Amino acid sequence: MLDEVFEVPFSRSPFAFVHNIKAYRALKSVIDSHQYDVIHCNTPVGAMLTRIAARNARKCGTKVVYTAHGFHFYKGAPLLNWLFYYPVEKFLSRYTDVLMTINEMDYETARTHRFRTRKIVRIDGVGVDLSKFRVRPDREKPETRRALGLPEDAFIMLYAADLSKRKNQEMIFRALARIRESCPNILVLMPGQPILKEKYTKLCKELGIADMVQMPGYRRDIPELLTACDCVISSSRQEGLPVNLIEAAASGKYIIATDARGNADVVKQWGYGALVEVGDDVGMAEKIQEAYRRGTPVREDVSAIEIYNEKSIVRKVLKLYEVSGDL
Repeated sequence: MLDEVFEVPFSRSPFAFVHNIKAYRALKSVIDSHQYDVIHCNTPVGAMLTRIAARNARKCGTKVVYTAHGFHFYKGAPLLNWLFYYPVEKFLSRYTDVLMTINEMDYETARTHRFRTRKIVRIDGVGVDLSKFRVRPDREKPETRRALGLPEDAFIMLYAADLSKRKNQEMIFRALARIRESCPNILVLMPGQPILKEKYTKLCKELGIADMVQMPGYRRDIPELLTACDCVISSSRQEGLPVNLIEAAASGKYIIATDARGNADVVKQWGYGALVEVGDDVGMAEKIQEAYRRGTPVREDVSAIEIYNEKSIVRKVLKLYEVSGDL
């Protein structure tokens, strides 16, 4: 079988009308000139354009599958998101044969709001290569820290995420400021794209916690950083299904995270961690303090995380392709 690749540039903004009209026409041309059995689309704007472009193909038997990596409308989302994205997604559900959601909140939203998709399913994300992440005993921690130039006597927490409003690092900074005196040797590593680094660096200085935070930029050695840390933390406002927490669990690490969409799914499945409300820096400070005093030994049994293995996810998706042909 010969693979064919067609490049169709589109904008992630639904308001880039001229650009996306061109993308729609290109997509429609490709779809109408091929007899596809299944079309699988992702991302809100890309899926919107694809489902509209595939209307005629569906009349000829083509099935359209859409993976929602996190609806823009969710509990706590801005009203504007509900006013725009919700009606668009609900309308386009009539042009969708299988809707795949990757967290419980999105699944329940689509089901209870009666999306007209022919089949709504929940899968456990897009899959993570768990072979890259494994439990390493705590005795390896000192050597790994020395190799990375990290202090051996610190209580190190890791938050691998872009420095952004959505990832909400400011909540962690304010939590640290509350426990600086009682937990003086905490260090939080925040590798990721430095979008708000200048702002966050200034805030850390104002809060008196500059020595408790490192923002080293984008890193490719996350497995080693996981080995070096004591626990993993996340202050995200919302997620689809957070890969950083899945990787943490696969490495046997204790997790402190916001009780946000996506985060809650992983932490509850993992069963070794704590959840706090988004924006509750007092509650987060308490959970950090508890972990600091109690200790967070690595958990060796990570079988609960096997559901996120990319191999099992691929098998489930292929099975859904087969089922979609019978719809």
